Parts: sequence; C-alpha cells; structure tokens
Amino acid sequence: MRREDKIKVYLAAPFDQCRREDMTNAINTLRNDCCVEVYAPVEHFIPNAWDYPNDEWALMVFESDVTAINNCDILVLLSYGRLQTAGSAWEAGYAFALGKKVIVVEMNDEVASLMVSNGRYATLHGLKELADYNWTEMPKSRTKTEQK
Repeated sequence: MRREDKIKVYLAAPFDQCRREDMTNAINTLRNDCCVEVYAPVEHFIPNAWDYPNDEWALMVFESDVTAINNCDILVLLSYGRLQTAGSAWEAGYAFALGKKVIVVEMNDEVASLMVSNGRYATLHGLKELADYNWTEMPKSRTKTEQK
C-alpha cells in the first residue's frame, strides 16, 4: 500500500502521565501492526510555544487538533470508562458529529459514558484487539454496556 493510500487515524487519548505508556503503545500498534497513518496530538508541538500567552497557545493547539480531526478518516479513542478526560471525549464527539467512524478501545473494565458508548462504530478490548482489527473490512462491533 502506498503511503498516500493509508487510512488516516486521529488518536484521542488522555495525556496524563500514568496513561502515557498506553498512548505510546497505541501509536506504535497503529503504525506498525495496522499500517495506518496516525495523528497523535501528543506528538505535535506549537513552535515557540513559550513565546505566546497561554490562551493564544491553547487556541493554536485546539485549531491544530480540530484540523486533524477534520482530515482524518477514523478516530480511535483510548477509553478509560467514565474516567475519560473531557478533551478526548470531546474529540470523539466532534468526529462522530462529522460522520466519522469512532473506534473505542476499552483500556479497562470501567463503565463508559453513555454518550461515548452510543457514539461508537466499533468496540475493541485492549491494544491486542486494536492490532488485530481488520482495517479493510472495518467490522462494526458494539458492546452492551451498563449505562444506568
């Protein structure tokens, strides 16, 4: 497959330090095992960021990420149930609103938000299932998540 033919994936995931390893492993899995092009916000920086007031820097980050979601084919969300961060949940909701497929990778056994649960195209359990996902056929799969 030529590089320009690769599926473009936006990886939405919490940035906190305790989940950094999961994010790094997901990026490597998507690039190496799934052979997709990955946009991971954690890898992108605003040049001369320290020269800008925080609100200007934050707007540049936001605009960069929104552009990347607009340009992606699929959004992959590393989900930690209701412990999800507002940013990654917003990214998934925005992608859903654009009509993009949202693939949720459940990283633990926590109950997910009903908004994330019902806005997903497919559910995968952990990085092993992400590595094994058929990106050609794109099978739809959803879990029956307790939401009450």
